[in-house]
Amino acid sequence: MTGNTTSITDPASKDVKKFTFDFSYWSHDGCKDDGTGYMAPDTSHPNGKKFADQKKVYNEMGAGVLKNAWEGYNSTLFAYGQTGSGKSWSMVGYGVNKGIVPIYCENLYKQIDEKRAAGAKEQYEVMFSMLEIYNENVQDLLDSSPSKKYLNVRQHPKSGFYADGLKSVPVGTYAEIEQRIEEGTRNRTVASTKMNATSSRAHTIVTIKFVQKSVNAAGEEMAKSAEANLVDLAGSERADSTGATGARLKEGAAINQSLSSLGNCIAALAEIAGGKKNMQVPYRDSMLTKLLKNALGGNSKTIMIAALSPADINFEETLSTLRYADRAKQIKTTARVNEDPTAQLIRELQEENEKLKAMLASGKMDMSLLENGEGGADMTDEERAKLKNELEAEYKGMLEKNKLDMENMEKEFQKRLQESQGQAAGVTGTGKKQIEAAGVTGTGKKQIEAAGVIEIGKKQIEAAGVTGTGKKQIGAAGVTGTGKKQIGAAGVTGTGKKQIEAAGVTGTGKKQIEAAGVTGTVKKQIETAGVTGTG
Repeated sequence: MTGNTTSITDPASKDVKKFTFDFSYWSHDGCKDDGTGYMAPDTSHPNGKKFADQKKVYNEMGAGVLKNAWEGYNSTLFAYGQTGSGKSWSMVGYGVNKGIVPIYCENLYKQIDEKRAAGAKEQYEVMFSMLEIYNENVQDLLDSSPSKKYLNVRQHPKSGFYADGLKSVPVGTYAEIEQRIEEGTRNRTVASTKMNATSSRAHTIVTIKFVQKSVNAAGEEMAKSAEANLVDLAGSERADSTGATGARLKEGAAINQSLSSLGNCIAALAEIAGGKKNMQVPYRDSMLTKLLKNALGGNSKTIMIAALSPADINFEETLSTLRYADRAKQIKTTARVNEDPTAQLIRELQEENEKLKAMLASGKMDMSLLENGEGGADMTDEERAKLKNELEAEYKGMLEKNKLDMENMEKEFQKRLQESQGQAAGVTGTGKKQIEAAGVTGTGKKQIEAAGVIEIGKKQIEAAGVTGTGKKQIGAAGVTGTGKKQIGAAGVTGTGKKQIEAAGVTGTGKKQIEAAGVTGTVKKQIETAGVTGTG
Protein backbone atom coordinates (compact mmCIF):
# COMPACT_ATOMS: atom_id res chain seq x y z
CA MET A 1 0.00 0.00 0.00
CA THR A 2 1.43 3.31 -1.11
CA GLY A 3 -0.49 6.54 -0.56
CA ASN A 4 -4.07 5.82 -1.60
CA THR A 5 -3.11 2.93 -3.90
CA THR A 6 -3.50 -0.74 -2.96
CA SER A 7 -1.55 -3.29 -5.00
CA ILE A 8 -2.17 -7.05 -5.06
CA THR A 9 0.13 -9.67 -6.61
CA ASP A 10 -1.13 -12.96 -8.01
CA PRO A 11 0.97 -15.64 -6.25
CA ALA A 12 0.89 -17.87 -9.35
CA SER A 13 1.40 -15.50 -12.28
CA LYS A 14 3.05 -12.65 -10.33
CA ASP A 15 0.76 -10.20 -12.14
CA VAL A 16 0.14 -7.02 -10.16
CA LYS A 17 -3.24 -5.33 -10.01
CA LYS A 18 -3.64 -1.82 -8.59
CA PHE A 19 -6.71 -0.18 -7.07
CA THR A 20 -7.06 3.46 -6.03
CA PHE A 21 -9.29 4.55 -3.15
CA ASP A 22 -9.67 7.62 -0.92
CA PHE A 23 -7.46 5.93 1.70
CA SER A 24 -5.31 2.80 1.79
CA TYR A 25 -4.18 1.71 5.26
CA TRP A 26 -1.55 -0.83 6.29
CA SER A 27 -2.17 -2.35 9.73
CA HIS A 28 -0.71 -5.87 9.49
CA ASP A 29 2.69 -5.25 11.03
CA GLY A 30 4.97 -2.34 11.91
CA CYS A 31 3.44 -1.71 15.34
CA LYS A 32 4.33 -2.23 18.99
CA ASP A 33 2.67 -2.02 22.40
CA ASP A 34 3.19 1.49 23.79
CA GLY A 35 3.10 0.16 27.36
CA THR A 36 -0.65 0.57 27.86
CA GLY A 37 -1.71 -2.15 25.44
CA TYR A 38 -2.30 0.34 22.62
CA MET A 39 -0.76 -0.70 19.31
CA ALA A 40 1.22 2.29 18.04
CA PRO A 41 3.53 2.62 14.99
CA ASP A 42 6.99 1.10 15.53
CA THR A 43 9.43 3.49 13.90
CA SER A 44 12.19 0.87 13.98
CA HIS A 45 10.16 -1.52 11.80
CA PRO A 46 10.33 -1.29 7.96
CA ASN A 47 6.53 -0.85 7.83
CA GLY A 48 6.37 1.36 10.92
CA LYS A 49 5.95 4.59 8.96
CA LYS A 50 2.91 3.35 7.07
CA PHE A 51 1.25 1.50 9.97
CA ALA A 52 -2.25 2.94 10.55
CA ASP A 53 -3.27 2.81 14.20
CA GLN A 54 -6.88 3.13 15.39
CA LYS A 55 -6.64 6.87 16.06
CA LYS A 56 -5.35 7.58 12.55
CA VAL A 57 -8.17 5.59 10.94
CA TYR A 58 -10.79 7.38 13.06
CA ASN A 59 -9.34 10.85 12.47
CA GLU A 60 -9.39 10.38 8.69
CA MET A 61 -12.77 8.62 8.39
CA GLY A 62 -14.80 8.48 11.59
CA ALA A 63 -14.36 12.17 12.42
CA GLY A 64 -16.19 13.03 9.20
CA VAL A 65 -19.15 10.94 10.32
CA LEU A 66 -19.32 12.96 13.55
CA LYS A 67 -19.06 16.24 11.62
CA ASN A 68 -21.96 15.09 9.44
CA ALA A 69 -24.04 14.40 12.56
CA TRP A 70 -23.60 17.96 13.85
CA GLU A 71 -24.57 19.35 10.44
CA GLY A 72 -27.71 17.18 10.30
CA TYR A 73 -26.60 14.61 7.69
CA ASN A 74 -27.18 10.88 7.98
CA SER A 75 -24.04 8.77 7.65
CA THR A 76 -23.32 5.09 7.16
CA LEU A 77 -20.01 3.37 7.62
CA PHE A 78 -19.81 -0.34 6.84
CA ALA A 79 -16.93 -2.82 6.91
CA TYR A 80 -16.75 -5.59 4.31
CA GLY A 81 -14.27 -8.45 3.96
CA GLN A 82 -13.54 -12.06 4.80
CA THR A 83 -13.44 -13.42 8.34
CA GLY A 84 -10.28 -12.48 10.20
CA SER A 85 -9.41 -9.54 7.95
CA GLY A 86 -10.10 -6.87 10.58
CA LYS A 87 -13.71 -5.70 10.15
CA SER A 88 -14.65 -5.87 13.83
CA TRP A 89 -11.20 -4.53 14.78
CA SER A 90 -11.84 -1.46 12.63
CA MET A 91 -15.43 -0.92 13.75
CA VAL A 92 -15.35 -1.86 17.45
CA GLY A 93 -11.72 -2.57 18.33
CA TYR A 94 -10.49 -4.38 21.41
CA GLY A 95 -9.61 -3.03 24.86
CA VAL A 96 -7.70 0.25 24.69
CA ASN A 97 -7.48 -0.12 20.91
CA LYS A 98 -10.92 1.38 20.41
CA GLY A 99 -12.48 1.21 16.96
CA ILE A 100 -14.53 3.79 15.10
CA VAL A 101 -17.82 3.17 16.95
CA PRO A 102 -16.60 3.81 20.54
CA ILE A 103 -14.34 6.71 19.52
CA TYR A 104 -17.25 8.30 17.63
CA CYS A 105 -19.48 8.01 20.71
CA GLU A 106 -16.80 9.28 23.08
CA ASN A 107 -16.07 12.34 20.93
CA LEU A 108 -19.78 13.07 20.45
CA TYR A 109 -20.26 13.46 24.21
CA LYS A 110 -17.03 15.43 24.58
CA GLN A 111 -18.30 17.96 22.05
CA ILE A 112 -21.76 18.08 23.66
CA ASP A 113 -20.13 18.78 27.06
CA GLU A 114 -17.93 21.49 25.53
CA LYS A 115 -20.92 23.24 23.97
CA ARG A 116 -22.89 23.08 27.21
CA ALA A 117 -19.93 24.47 29.15
CA ALA A 118 -19.73 27.33 26.64
CA GLY A 119 -23.38 28.22 27.37
CA ALA A 120 -25.07 26.69 24.33
CA LYS A 121 -28.86 27.09 24.44
CA GLU A 122 -29.56 24.02 22.32
CA GLN A 123 -30.78 20.78 23.85
CA TYR A 124 -29.20 17.50 22.77
CA GLU A 125 -30.65 14.00 22.67
CA VAL A 126 -28.85 10.76 21.77
CA MET A 127 -30.65 7.48 21.05
CA PHE A 128 -28.93 4.10 20.61
CA SER A 129 -30.05 0.87 18.94
CA MET A 130 -28.23 -2.31 17.93
CA LEU A 131 -29.49 -5.19 15.77
CA GLU A 132 -28.15 -8.20 13.96
CA ILE A 133 -29.27 -10.04 10.84
CA TYR A 134 -28.77 -13.78 11.36
CA ASN A 135 -29.96 -16.34 8.79
CA GLU A 136 -32.13 -13.60 7.22
CA ASN A 137 -33.81 -12.92 10.58
CA VAL A 138 -33.54 -9.59 12.40
CA GLN A 139 -32.86 -9.63 16.15
CA ASP A 140 -32.71 -6.79 18.68
CA LEU A 141 -29.34 -7.10 20.45
CA LEU A 142 -30.57 -4.95 23.35
CA ASP A 143 -33.30 -7.49 24.09
CA SER A 144 -31.91 -10.20 26.38
CA SER A 145 -35.24 -11.82 27.23
CA PRO A 146 -35.44 -15.58 26.51
CA SER A 147 -38.81 -15.09 24.80
CA LYS A 148 -37.61 -12.44 22.34
CA LYS A 149 -38.90 -12.73 18.80
CA TYR A 150 -37.51 -11.87 15.41
CA LEU A 151 -38.39 -8.36 14.21
CA ASN A 152 -40.41 -7.72 11.07
CA VAL A 153 -38.86 -5.40 8.49
CA ARG A 154 -41.50 -3.00 7.18
CA GLN A 155 -41.44 -0.11 4.74
CA HIS A 156 -42.48 3.44 5.55
CA PRO A 157 -43.59 5.45 2.47
CA LYS A 158 -41.23 8.31 3.31
CA SER A 159 -38.40 7.04 5.51
CA GLY A 160 -38.01 3.60 3.89
CA PHE A 161 -37.35 0.21 5.48
CA TYR A 162 -37.14 -0.19 9.26
CA ALA A 163 -37.12 -2.98 11.87
CA ASP A 164 -40.52 -2.85 13.57
CA GLY A 165 -40.22 -3.03 17.36
CA LEU A 166 -36.48 -2.32 17.54
CA LYS A 167 -35.56 -0.71 20.87
CA SER A 168 -34.05 2.75 20.59
CA VAL A 169 -32.87 3.71 24.08
CA PRO A 170 -31.85 7.18 25.31
CA VAL A 171 -28.21 7.42 26.38
CA GLY A 172 -27.08 10.42 28.38
CA THR A 173 -23.34 9.72 28.72
CA TYR A 174 -20.54 7.91 26.95
CA ALA A 175 -20.44 5.40 29.83
CA GLU A 176 -24.07 4.48 29.08
CA ILE A 177 -23.25 3.91 25.41
CA GLU A 178 -20.26 1.74 26.38
CA GLN A 179 -22.58 -0.32 28.57
CA ARG A 180 -25.07 -0.73 25.69
CA ILE A 181 -22.34 -1.72 23.23
CA GLU A 182 -21.06 -4.37 25.66
CA GLU A 183 -24.62 -5.60 26.22
CA GLY A 184 -25.27 -5.90 22.49
CA THR A 185 -21.90 -7.51 21.80
CA ARG A 186 -22.61 -10.22 24.41
CA ASN A 187 -25.85 -11.05 22.60
CA ARG A 188 -24.26 -11.35 19.16
CA THR A 189 -24.26 -14.69 17.37
CA VAL A 190 -20.69 -15.98 17.16
CA ALA A 191 -19.27 -19.40 16.34
CA SER A 192 -15.93 -21.01 15.69
CA THR A 193 -14.90 -21.64 12.07
CA LYS A 194 -11.60 -22.63 10.50
CA MET A 195 -11.08 -18.97 9.58
CA ASN A 196 -11.73 -17.48 13.04
CA ALA A 197 -12.25 -19.00 16.50
CA THR A 198 -14.79 -16.31 17.44
CA SER A 199 -16.28 -15.44 14.07
CA SER A 200 -19.40 -13.28 13.99
CA ARG A 201 -22.02 -15.22 12.08
CA ALA A 202 -24.34 -12.25 11.57
CA HIS A 203 -24.36 -8.70 10.26
CA THR A 204 -24.49 -6.09 13.04
CA ILE A 205 -25.94 -2.58 12.67
CA VAL A 206 -25.46 0.06 15.38
CA THR A 207 -27.60 3.19 14.92
CA ILE A 208 -26.93 6.37 16.89
CA LYS A 209 -29.56 9.06 16.43
CA PHE A 210 -28.48 12.57 17.41
CA VAL A 211 -31.09 15.34 17.79
CA GLN A 212 -30.36 19.04 18.33
CA LYS A 213 -33.26 21.17 19.55
CA SER A 214 -33.40 24.94 19.70
CA VAL A 215 -35.97 27.73 19.96
CA ASN A 216 -36.12 30.46 17.31
CA ALA A 217 -36.96 34.15 17.74
CA ALA A 218 -40.69 33.42 17.46
CA GLY A 219 -40.51 30.94 20.35
CA GLU A 220 -40.97 27.89 18.09
CA GLU A 221 -39.01 24.70 18.68
CA MET A 222 -36.73 23.77 15.79
CA ALA A 223 -35.06 20.36 15.49
CA LYS A 224 -32.21 18.96 13.44
CA SER A 225 -31.52 15.23 13.52
CA ALA A 226 -28.97 12.81 12.09
CA GLU A 227 -28.50 9.06 12.17
CA ALA A 228 -25.12 7.35 12.09
CA ASN A 229 -25.38 3.72 10.99
CA LEU A 230 -22.23 1.76 11.82
CA VAL A 231 -22.28 -1.67 10.18
CA ASP A 232 -20.08 -4.71 10.84
CA LEU A 233 -20.81 -7.30 8.13
CA ALA A 234 -20.30 -11.03 8.55
CA GLY A 235 -17.37 -12.67 6.74
CA SER A 236 -17.56 -12.82 2.95
CA GLU A 237 -15.47 -15.99 2.40
CA ARG A 238 -16.53 -19.05 0.41
CA ALA A 239 -17.93 -22.05 2.29
CA ASP A 240 -14.93 -24.28 1.52
CA SER A 241 -12.60 -21.75 3.18
CA THR A 242 -14.37 -22.00 6.53
CA GLY A 243 -14.53 -25.77 6.89
CA ALA A 244 -18.16 -25.30 7.90
CA THR A 245 -20.69 -28.12 8.05
CA GLY A 246 -24.29 -28.50 9.23
CA ALA A 247 -25.63 -25.39 10.96
CA ARG A 248 -22.42 -23.44 10.22
CA LEU A 249 -22.80 -24.25 6.52
CA LYS A 250 -26.41 -23.02 6.56
CA GLU A 251 -25.28 -19.80 8.24
CA GLY A 252 -22.64 -19.34 5.56
CA ALA A 253 -25.22 -19.78 2.81
CA ALA A 254 -27.44 -17.09 4.39
CA ILE A 255 -24.46 -14.76 4.83
CA ASN A 256 -23.35 -15.24 1.24
CA GLN A 257 -26.91 -14.73 -0.02
CA SER A 258 -27.21 -11.35 1.70
CA LEU A 259 -23.69 -10.28 0.69
CA SER A 260 -24.43 -11.36 -2.88
CA SER A 261 -27.60 -9.23 -2.77
CA LEU A 262 -25.53 -6.33 -1.44
CA GLY A 263 -23.10 -6.84 -4.31
CA ASN A 264 -25.95 -6.85 -6.84
CA CYS A 265 -27.30 -3.58 -5.40
CA ILE A 266 -23.85 -2.00 -5.51
CA ALA A 267 -23.36 -3.16 -9.12
CA ALA A 268 -26.76 -1.77 -10.16
CA LEU A 269 -26.12 1.56 -8.42
CA ALA A 270 -22.69 1.78 -10.06
CA GLU A 271 -24.36 1.27 -13.46
CA ILE A 272 -26.86 4.03 -12.67
CA ALA A 273 -24.03 6.34 -11.60
CA GLY A 274 -22.40 5.57 -14.95
CA GLY A 275 -25.48 6.80 -16.81
CA LYS A 276 -27.40 3.59 -17.43
CA LYS A 277 -31.17 4.12 -17.51
CA ASN A 278 -34.09 1.98 -16.30
CA MET A 279 -32.00 -0.06 -13.86
CA GLN A 280 -33.87 -1.78 -11.04
CA VAL A 281 -31.91 -1.95 -7.78
CA PRO A 282 -32.80 -5.26 -6.01
CA TYR A 283 -33.05 -3.92 -2.46
CA ARG A 284 -35.81 -6.40 -1.57
CA ASP A 285 -33.63 -9.46 -2.17
CA SER A 286 -32.37 -9.57 1.43
CA MET A 287 -32.95 -8.09 4.88
CA LEU A 288 -29.50 -6.52 4.76
CA THR A 289 -30.11 -4.59 1.54
CA LYS A 290 -33.55 -3.48 2.72
CA LEU A 291 -32.10 -1.95 5.88
CA LEU A 292 -29.14 -0.44 3.99
CA LYS A 293 -31.25 1.06 1.19
CA ASN A 294 -30.82 4.64 2.40
CA ALA A 295 -27.11 4.07 2.98
CA LEU A 296 -26.54 2.79 -0.54
CA GLY A 297 -28.67 5.05 -2.69
CA GLY A 298 -30.61 7.42 -0.50
CA ASN A 299 -30.32 10.07 2.18
CA SER A 300 -26.89 9.24 3.60
CA LYS A 301 -23.20 9.98 3.31
CA THR A 302 -21.65 6.52 3.12
CA ILE A 303 -18.17 5.12 3.69
CA MET A 304 -17.13 1.54 2.92
CA ILE A 305 -14.17 -0.07 4.67
CA ALA A 306 -12.76 -2.99 2.65
CA ALA A 307 -10.83 -5.17 5.11
CA LEU A 308 -8.13 -7.27 3.40
CA SER A 309 -5.98 -10.26 4.31
CA PRO A 310 -2.31 -9.93 3.24
CA ALA A 311 -1.88 -13.73 3.02
CA ASP A 312 -1.32 -15.11 -0.49
CA ILE A 313 -3.57 -18.07 0.31
CA ASN A 314 -6.46 -15.58 0.45
CA PHE A 315 -5.63 -13.96 -2.90
CA GLU A 316 -8.97 -14.74 -4.56
CA GLU A 317 -11.02 -13.47 -1.61
CA THR A 318 -8.91 -10.32 -1.33
CA LEU A 319 -9.19 -9.61 -5.06
CA SER A 320 -12.96 -10.10 -4.84
CA THR A 321 -13.17 -7.61 -1.95
CA LEU A 322 -11.12 -5.04 -3.87
CA ARG A 323 -13.38 -5.34 -6.91
CA TYR A 324 -16.40 -5.02 -4.64
CA ALA A 325 -15.01 -1.79 -3.16
CA ASP A 326 -14.04 -0.48 -6.60
CA ARG A 327 -17.69 -0.74 -7.71
CA ALA A 328 -18.96 0.77 -4.46
CA LYS A 329 -16.87 3.93 -4.85
CA GLN A 330 -18.77 4.77 -8.04
CA ILE A 331 -22.11 5.07 -6.23
CA LYS A 332 -23.56 8.52 -5.65
CA THR A 333 -25.94 9.18 -2.78
CA THR A 334 -28.12 12.26 -2.16
CA ALA A 335 -27.60 13.19 1.47
CA ARG A 336 -29.54 16.19 2.79
CA VAL A 337 -29.79 18.02 6.10
CA ASN A 338 -32.61 16.60 8.20
CA GLU A 339 -34.34 19.80 9.29
CA ASP A 340 -37.30 21.92 8.26
CA PRO A 341 -36.30 23.80 5.06
CA THR A 342 -37.54 27.06 6.55
CA ALA A 343 -35.50 26.42 9.69
CA GLN A 344 -32.43 25.78 7.55
CA LEU A 345 -32.84 29.03 5.61
CA ILE A 346 -33.41 31.01 8.80
CA ARG A 347 -30.33 29.42 10.37
CA GLU A 348 -28.18 30.25 7.33
CA LEU A 349 -29.40 33.85 7.31
CA GLN A 350 -28.69 34.14 11.04
CA GLU A 351 -25.15 32.85 10.48
CA GLU A 352 -24.63 35.30 7.62
CA ASN A 353 -25.92 38.17 9.75
CA GLU A 354 -23.52 37.26 12.56
CA LYS A 355 -20.60 37.42 10.11
CA LEU A 356 -21.79 40.77 8.74
CA LYS A 357 -22.20 42.18 12.26
CA ALA A 358 -18.70 41.01 13.18
CA MET A 359 -17.20 42.70 10.10
CA LEU A 360 -19.09 45.93 10.77
CA ALA A 361 -18.07 45.93 14.43
CA SER A 362 -14.39 45.38 13.59
CA GLY A 363 -14.40 47.78 10.67
CA LYS A 364 -12.77 45.09 8.53
CA MET A 365 -14.62 44.97 5.22
CA ASP A 366 -13.93 42.47 2.44
CA MET A 367 -11.07 44.50 1.00
CA SER A 368 -10.49 41.98 -1.81
CA LEU A 369 -13.06 44.02 -3.73
CA LEU A 370 -10.74 46.98 -3.43
CA GLU A 371 -7.58 45.09 -4.36
CA ASN A 372 -9.02 43.10 -7.29
CA GLY A 373 -11.29 45.71 -8.79
CA GLU A 374 -10.30 47.55 -11.93
CA GLY A 375 -7.69 50.12 -11.03
CA GLY A 376 -7.80 49.06 -7.37
CA ALA A 377 -4.06 49.18 -7.00
CA ASP A 378 -3.99 52.83 -8.15
CA MET A 379 -6.69 54.10 -5.75
CA THR A 380 -5.94 57.05 -3.52
CA ASP A 381 -6.58 56.83 0.22
CA GLU A 382 -9.60 59.07 -0.26
CA GLU A 383 -11.05 56.76 -2.94
CA ARG A 384 -10.42 53.71 -0.77
CA ALA A 385 -12.17 55.33 2.20
CA LYS A 386 -15.13 56.23 0.01
CA LEU A 387 -15.43 52.69 -1.34
CA LYS A 388 -15.08 51.29 2.19
CA ASN A 389 -18.02 53.45 3.30
CA GLU A 390 -20.03 52.18 0.34
CA LEU A 391 -19.26 48.60 1.35
CA GLU A 392 -20.30 49.34 4.92
CA ALA A 393 -23.62 50.74 3.68
CA GLU A 394 -24.07 47.67 1.48
CA TYR A 395 -23.43 45.34 4.45
CA LYS A 396 -26.00 47.22 6.53
CA GLY A 397 -28.50 46.86 3.70
CA MET A 398 -27.82 43.12 3.55
CA LEU A 399 -28.36 42.89 7.30
CA GLU A 400 -31.75 44.57 7.04
CA LYS A 401 -32.79 42.43 4.08
CA ASN A 402 -31.76 39.23 5.86
CA LYS A 403 -33.66 40.31 8.95
CA LEU A 404 -36.80 41.01 6.90
CA ASP A 405 -36.46 37.67 5.08
CA MET A 406 -36.18 35.85 8.41
CA GLU A 407 -39.27 37.59 9.77
CA ASN A 408 -41.27 36.70 6.65
CA MET A 409 -40.12 33.08 6.75
CA GLU A 410 -41.02 32.77 10.42
CA LYS A 411 -44.48 34.18 9.68
CA GLU A 412 -44.89 31.69 6.83
CA PHE A 413 -43.67 28.89 9.10
CA GLN A 414 -46.21 29.90 11.77
CA LYS A 415 -48.95 29.96 9.14
CA ARG A 416 -48.06 26.47 7.94
CA LEU A 417 -47.91 25.27 11.53
CA GLN A 418 -51.43 26.55 12.20
CA GLU A 419 -52.69 24.97 8.99
CA SER A 420 -51.16 21.62 9.88
CA GLN A 421 -52.77 21.81 13.33
CA GLY A 422 -56.13 22.51 11.69
CA GLN A 423 -55.65 19.55 9.36
CA ALA A 424 -54.86 17.29 12.30
CA ALA A 425 -58.19 18.29 13.84
CA GLY A 426 -60.05 17.16 10.71
CA VAL A 427 -60.80 20.74 9.53
CA THR A 428 -58.98 21.25 6.24
CA GLY A 429 -58.93 23.18 2.97
CA THR A 430 -61.75 25.56 2.14
CA GLY A 431 -63.74 24.54 5.19
CA LYS A 432 -60.99 25.72 7.51
CA LYS A 433 -60.74 29.05 5.69
CA GLN A 434 -64.49 29.54 5.99
CA ILE A 435 -64.44 28.88 9.70
CA GLU A 436 -61.62 31.41 10.09
CA ALA A 437 -63.44 33.86 7.79
CA ALA A 438 -66.47 33.56 10.04
CA GLY A 439 -64.49 35.25 12.76
CA VAL A 440 -64.25 32.08 14.82
CA THR A 441 -61.06 32.46 16.85
CA GLY A 442 -59.50 31.56 20.18
CA THR A 443 -61.50 29.21 22.39
CA GLY A 444 -64.31 29.00 19.86
CA LYS A 445 -61.98 27.80 17.15
CA LYS A 446 -60.50 25.20 19.47
CA GLN A 447 -63.99 23.98 20.29
CA ILE A 448 -64.82 23.47 16.62
CA GLU A 449 -61.56 21.58 16.12
CA ALA A 450 -62.18 19.54 19.26
CA ALA A 451 -65.66 18.70 18.00
CA GLY A 452 -64.11 16.86 15.05
CA VAL A 453 -66.39 18.52 12.47
CA ILE A 454 -65.77 16.34 9.43
CA GLU A 455 -67.43 14.73 6.40
CA ILE A 456 -71.15 15.64 6.27
CA GLY A 457 -70.93 18.32 8.95
CA LYS A 458 -67.89 19.86 7.33
CA LYS A 459 -69.52 19.86 3.90
CA GLN A 460 -72.53 21.65 5.33
CA ILE A 461 -70.33 24.30 6.92
CA GLU A 462 -68.42 24.71 3.65
CA ALA A 463 -71.66 24.86 1.65
CA ALA A 464 -72.96 27.41 4.10
CA GLY A 465 -70.13 29.86 3.56
CA VAL A 466 -70.76 31.18 7.08
CA THR A 467 -69.41 34.73 7.30
CA GLY A 468 -71.81 36.79 9.35
CA THR A 469 -74.71 36.37 11.80
CA GLY A 470 -78.50 36.24 11.66
CA LYS A 471 -80.59 35.99 8.51
CA LYS A 472 -77.92 37.51 6.24
CA GLN A 473 -75.67 34.66 7.20
CA ILE A 474 -78.25 32.11 6.08
CA GLY A 475 -79.07 33.97 2.88
CA ALA A 476 -75.43 34.28 1.90
CA ALA A 477 -74.98 30.63 2.66
CA GLY A 478 -76.86 29.38 -0.34
CA VAL A 479 -78.22 26.55 1.80
CA THR A 480 -80.16 24.10 -0.34
CA GLY A 481 -82.04 20.86 0.05
CA THR A 482 -83.35 19.85 3.47
CA GLY A 483 -81.44 22.65 5.18
CA LYS A 484 -83.13 25.29 3.00
CA LYS A 485 -86.58 23.86 3.62
CA GLN A 486 -85.96 23.84 7.35
CA ILE A 487 -84.80 27.44 7.31
CA GLY A 488 -87.55 28.56 4.97
CA ALA A 489 -90.25 26.84 6.98
CA ALA A 490 -88.88 28.41 10.08
CA GLY A 491 -89.19 31.95 8.81
CA VAL A 492 -85.99 32.83 10.53
CA THR A 493 -85.66 36.57 11.08
CA GLY A 494 -83.88 36.90 14.37
CA THR A 495 -80.94 35.33 16.10
CA GLY A 496 -80.26 33.06 19.03
CA LYS A 497 -82.41 30.18 20.17
CA LYS A 498 -85.37 30.94 17.88
CA GLN A 499 -83.09 30.71 14.89
CA ILE A 500 -81.73 27.35 16.04
CA GLU A 501 -85.14 25.89 16.77
CA ALA A 502 -86.62 27.31 13.58
CA ALA A 503 -83.82 25.70 11.61
CA GLY A 504 -84.95 22.31 12.78
CA VAL A 505 -81.64 21.40 14.38
CA THR A 506 -82.79 18.73 16.79
CA GLY A 507 -82.07 15.27 18.14
CA THR A 508 -78.66 13.67 17.91
CA GLY A 509 -77.15 16.49 15.85
CA LYS A 510 -78.07 19.11 18.41
CA LYS A 511 -76.85 16.96 21.28
CA GLN A 512 -73.53 16.42 19.55
CA ILE A 513 -73.01 20.13 19.04
CA GLU A 514 -73.87 20.81 22.66
CA ALA A 515 -71.78 17.90 23.90
CA ALA A 516 -68.82 19.33 22.02
CA GLY A 517 -68.99 22.38 24.27
CA VAL A 518 -69.69 24.73 21.35
CA THR A 519 -71.57 27.71 22.76
CA GLY A 520 -72.37 31.34 22.13
CA THR A 521 -71.79 32.90 18.72
CA VAL A 522 -69.89 29.87 17.48
CA LYS A 523 -72.85 27.62 18.29
CA LYS A 524 -75.19 29.95 16.45
CA GLN A 525 -72.93 29.95 13.40
CA ILE A 526 -72.77 26.17 13.26
CA GLU A 527 -76.49 25.75 13.82
CA THR A 528 -77.51 28.41 11.31
CA ALA A 529 -75.30 26.65 8.78
CA GLY A 530 -77.84 23.85 8.66
CA VAL A 531 -75.77 21.19 10.46
CA THR A 532 -78.32 18.50 11.28
CA GLY A 533 -78.58 14.82 12.00
CA THR A 534 -75.49 12.84 12.88
CA GLY A 535 -73.25 15.43 11.22
